[in-house]
Amino acid sequence: MSAPPQKPRAVLAHGIWGRGGAEAVAAWTLVALRERFDLTLVTRGGFDCEALNALAGTDLSPGDLRVLTLPARSRIGTLEAARFNRALAALGRDYDLRVSLSGVRRWNAPALHLLSARDWHPALAGQMGPRAKILRRVIDGPALRPRPDDTVIANSRWLAAASAPLCPGRVRVIAPPVALAAASGPIRDWAARREDVLVFGRIAPEKRIERVIAIVARARAQGFRGRLVIAGPDGPPDYIARIRALIAGQNWIERLPPQSGAAKAALLGSLRYGLNCCEVEAFGIATAEMAASGMIPLVPRGTGQDEIVSAPDCRFSGEAEAARCLLALSRDADLQSRLSAALQADVTRFAPARFTAALATAAMDHLSTDPMPQPEFSHDLSPA
Repeated sequence: MSAPPQKPRAVLAHGIWGRGGAEAVAAWTLVALRERFDLTLVTRGGFDCEALNALAGTDLSPGDLRVLTLPARSRIGTLEAARFNRALAALGRDYDLRVSLSGVRRWNAPALHLLSARDWHPALAGQMGPRAKILRRVIDGPALRPRPDDTVIANSRWLAAASAPLCPGRVRVIAPPVALAAASGPIRDWAARREDVLVFGRIAPEKRIERVIAIVARARAQGFRGRLVIAGPDGPPDYIARIRALIAGQNWIERLPPQSGAAKAALLGSLRYGLNCCEVEAFGIATAEMAASGMIPLVPRGTGQDEIVSAPDCRFSGEAEAARCLLALSRDADLQSRLSAALQADVTRFAPARFTAALATAAMDHLSTDPMPQPEFSHDLSPA
């Protein structure tokens, strides 16, 4: 009796495993590839199956993969990041498939790169000052771009369009998985929900929490009766101190710790409105989760969130318009009903099964291509 055929070997890299949207997508990527590949994950730390399953709604187990954690040799993050990237360049050629789980890594061989934010390249992140260039060169070496024989996957058409000029090959689009988009069961009755606004996710400068506070304060001054709920993990300490100072003594603002699993589902099912003021949001998993839970999220125009929230009543440019949108929405019960139902129906296209199928196909396509194709600029911006 012959032995079963050996699976191709895949190595996947993610530096530090936090508990954000990029990690949720990375967890589902492991799920997408575990049946077809023998998986090895290379990381600097923070990987925990149980915590990731609670975050992303996955069912990962330690037996699904090997985890290679590179121990730290210093407390200087820049040096550790540089050492991590050098290790990947040395490891890559021993595997059939190489995957960068967030951003572009230097594998010195054809690889598949998942892009989740504009900061994958300094030119897109606005980090082009002298100090930023020096740090980037220490970490990555010469300016890091994909190779012509790499496969690049962006999480939105918005990010793909921004990234295409830096990618000498095809840019595919695969929308991230949103576990709540596939959840079955009744959505909490609208009348039972609180007339409150939720900002959900990591409390970081790019999320513009101070603008969220200003918008809800302005709407309340004009007659909006709801409160503001801020839920998510802390970001940089100096920014957290600034936000704490803004909400001190404001009895209409509630600050909650990170939410996951049943607690997250209960929170999203108990409120009516969401607000995301990030102007560089490539997709917005938290926004999609709010919509999937029956909430009505308001978002800035011109970001990747446009691919989640298409209704003009839910988009704004500037604090004044956002406050007007929130106030108008709160006064129109018919509009609330229509938008909640439409948004919830629309986000079913982000169900994890669609992501895992599309990503597995992209991985197999990558392996089947000519290992050294000629450089070409054929940027496919259509959704996968």
